Amino acid sequence: MYPKSDWTNKKGVFFQFTWIKDPDVSKYKPCTQVYGICFSKDKQILLIDSQGMRMIPGGSPEGNEIPEETLRRELLEEADVTVTKMFPLGVQKVLENNKPEKNSYYQYRYICLIDKLLPQTPDPDNGIIYHRLLVPFFEVTNHVKWGATGDSMFKDAIELFNSLPLK
Repeated sequence: MYPKSDWTNKKGVFFQFTWIKDPDVSKYKPCTQVYGICFSKDKQILLIDSQGMRMIPGGSPEGNEIPEETLRRELLEEADVTVTKMFPLGVQKVLENNKPEKNSYYQYRYICLIDKLLPQTPDPDNGIIYHRLLVPFFEVTNHVKWGATGDSMFKDAIELFNSLPLK
């Protein structure tokens, strides 16, 4: 059984999120967003802060981008970070209360290995420089409070990271 969130009200629309661990993310369509759980070599996770809300970087595909291209672009735009490797982790299924189940959509999640933290520049989409921070992996759910779905996602990300041969 996959963990589901409670219904969340965002400006009058209710959403429910379900975390699905599955490295074959390509079978979940449509993909509306791609996010990265980016690890440093010393097992810290990169977060960005947007108006006091901490989150992982990512965003929506543009043009004919494949998910990995979207994520690399978004990591540069939002966090000014480059990564060496990416590994698909799973998807977050999003269901809106005013749409039937068949109209759900997916947000892909990858884990990434940080290569370089570059000097920060404004996001070209909105001119904001997001504060970035690295937090010990075991503290990430103290910073990103996404309930059972987020807790499961981060647990799965940490397990995958710890299983990788990084030497």
